[in-house]
Amino acid sequence: MAERAATAGALWFCLLLCGFVAACDRKPAPEPVAEAQPAAATGPLVTLAGAAEPATVGPGGTVTLVWRLRSAEGWHLYGNGRNDSGFAPRVQLTLPPGWTAGPLLWPAPARHVSAGDILDHIYEGELVLLQDVSIPADAAIGNNIQLRARWEWLACRESCVPGLDSLVVNLAVDPAAPATPASPALAAAREQLPRPLPDGLLELTWEGSTLRLDRVSPASGRLTFMPDTDCAELVDLLHDGVGESLALRVATAAGGDQGRAASVRGVLLVESAGGPARAYTIDVPVDNRAGSDAGALPNGG
Repeated sequence: MAERAATAGALWFCLLLCGFVAACDRKPAPEPVAEAQPAAATGPLVTLAGAAEPATVGPGGTVTLVWRLRSAEGWHLYGNGRNDSGFAPRVQLTLPPGWTAGPLLWPAPARHVSAGDILDHIYEGELVLLQDVSIPADAAIGNNIQLRARWEWLACRESCVPGLDSLVVNLAVDPAAPATPASPALAAAREQLPRPLPDGLLELTWEGSTLRLDRVSPASGRLTFMPDTDCAELVDLLHDGVGESLALRVATAAGGDQGRAASVRGVLLVESAGGPARAYTIDVPVDNRAGSDAGALPNGG
């Protein structure tokens, strides 16, 4: 009996010892690996600044408001053309009586395709917008004329955040204001604005309800079309809107009308090997003779 008890005790001891050795030999479970997250912006997502050029102007003159919107790294703002998501920055001005403001003048945006084939046209970094303001001949004279601006925008990364800001631009109205040339910064901003498409650069041809854009000189280089909000409805901008030549298919609605506007209208970015890309405006009336060849068109419509 004592021998059986001793044997049982020895067996329990062996089991405990084996369990202890196994526990010591067991490798610790790996720590869960956190997925990399994009760094959060440490400041405002968009900073806004504004200035008037020239800062002193005579009655009956024109002043250019220079708006600068800078997005935080990795964030973007939207262009004022057609986008699948988001809206362009917009401003509401409060001006002295009789003053009138023209539209915002936009540089060409960049084409941006995100997950799910979402096509937008965006700005990263600093966006410079120009706006001309006409001053009446009977404008009040003064050194502290205030133009108030209220801005709103949508800044996006993986998600989007709406933003608001207001500022005041001060300028002087003086009958003795001298004529001043545009500053280098203003001249550079105007240089970035799309210009009318020159003759001889592209051949524009209707083939039924498809507008073809083919390079003439130089013969190679990518074209990117970015439609205005009032451009005719296009069948497949995602695939048709970029290439060395373009075939922009205009959607035909029930009843035979093409698109929601009478023109293929927007910005065309033209890239050439060895040179900077240039942005042009095009405005080509839609040819309603679907299925027929309308022939070559003058550049720009």
